Amino acid sequence: MFRRHFLTLASAVAIAAALPFAATGATPKDQLVIATNMSSMRGLDPHELNQLEAAEVVANLYERLIVLPADNITQPQPGLAESWTVSEDGKTFTFKIRSGVTFHSGNPLTAKDVEWSLRRLVKLGLAPSTDLRQWGFSADNVDSLIRATDDQTVVVETKDVWNADLILLSLASFSTSILDSAFLADKAKNDDMGREFLQTADAGSGPYSLRSWRANELLLADAFKDYWQGEPAMRRVILRHLPESSAQRLQIEGGDMDIATRLSSTDLAALEAGGKVDIQKTPGFGFYYLALNQKDEILGNPKVREAFRYLIDYDGLGKTVMKYYGIQQQSIIPAGLPGAMTENPYRLDVEKAKQLLAEAGYPDGFSKVYYATPVTPEYEVAQSLQANAAKAGIKLDLQGGDHIGKFRERAFEIFSARSGERLPDPHAVLASYATNANNADEAKLTGLLAWRSAWDVPKDIQDMVQAAAHETDKAKRGELYAKINKAYLASSPALVTSFQRTDAKAVSKTVTGYTGHSTWLTRWDTVTKGE
Repeated sequence: MFRRHFLTLASAVAIAAALPFAATGATPKDQLVIATNMSSMRGLDPHELNQLEAAEVVANLYERLIVLPADNITQPQPGLAESWTVSEDGKTFTFKIRSGVTFHSGNPLTAKDVEWSLRRLVKLGLAPSTDLRQWGFSADNVDSLIRATDDQTVVVETKDVWNADLILLSLASFSTSILDSAFLADKAKNDDMGREFLQTADAGSGPYSLRSWRANELLLADAFKDYWQGEPAMRRVILRHLPESSAQRLQIEGGDMDIATRLSSTDLAALEAGGKVDIQKTPGFGFYYLALNQKDEILGNPKVREAFRYLIDYDGLGKTVMKYYGIQQQSIIPAGLPGAMTENPYRLDVEKAKQLLAEAGYPDGFSKVYYATPVTPEYEVAQSLQANAAKAGIKLDLQGGDHIGKFRERAFEIFSARSGERLPDPHAVLASYATNANNADEAKLTGLLAWRSAWDVPKDIQDMVQAAAHETDKAKRGELYAKINKAYLASSPALVTSFQRTDAKAVSKTVTGYTGHSTWLTRWDTVTKGE
């Protein structure tokens, strides 16, 4: 029905040459052209990937039981599940699967596909499986806990009682995308359940089907004419690999691109001033953070940790490099969620930092190696901290490069980057930043930022995080999160937050309906284009 393989180099060149951008200075009215950075896109299996750009593609190739509207992301809406019920004891979720939905292959979507897909996610056990595994699902029990009782009914049981919203919101994540089990039946290699095949192909029912993808060059997706909600207005969506911000700016200014992503603050400001584009700033459920390794005697001192809070130029960064990429926030629950607070008690104060360092026993400062992600805006933030730390006597040997592996292995002193959670609930962030059930090296809880930082989180904070996740009363849950937020801020944590992340994109004023989504589920079938 459509091709499911890489383009040959000749094909890629031919398609690129056929696109009329250079000749007309405008993209076709029935095509959406997006400039992006594909360097982190390793594959398109929704049960494997954990990266923003690939997630947006998958959000349009596949669908999920639950939908979270971009303008109301905390309120689950029917998707492939047209309705659901929750048992009185809160442990059994019964989903009625929508009839009349077909996969791109032409196969009908049934409850058996849902059963197979959710079981596959858990059994593969890759990073996205956390979306279900954190609620007690495992390879050993998932076959009994997730089951299709007929062609249109799926039952999902949990071993313990959790807040029901946590389960429903998890089933809206791109990781819980529903796959065409019949189509993939003969695609498995060495029991990989089609994993190798899905790196460069799709088996979904979404509004677009994958036509072709050449890594770090070009991705083409065609509108699915038999999509159950109607054929999309954009006949084709084209993603072009343009990692340089300046190149993206020139392309969108010239009308050769409709959307530009991952632009520098300088280019975003210039585009905004030019008046041809709108700048979207979509809040994300993550933070720009500074991790201080608690295995280090100096960095393990609470006064040293607090001193670092006074070496961040919150106001200066907010007016410059972070203008488009973050919202100042020093507490741990993202704005708009239960328990969030607006107070930001810290400010740049080098003298206060010096005082704290002296009280900690380091009046002359110290030297540390500082790993920072070498991209905008993370590296600019790191350079600012390096300069301010020097004024307080701390020499930071700033090193760029890909050091995430060292962070995951606790083989670092200081590290900074940004996080991005997909669950629009405080638990998503708190589970990573404020829980660490086993701080031993051999525990290998690498998915948790607290464990990576070797921070033995205070027990009262961890207990409250778990209690809030199990709490079914909305008001009580909100009160717990407010307490956690204050306790985290007061604990001089090993993970210092400065800005809640926002994802900035430049969108041509000719484009309507392209709306950034906080959980990375931006849709293309809502897009239309005018003059």
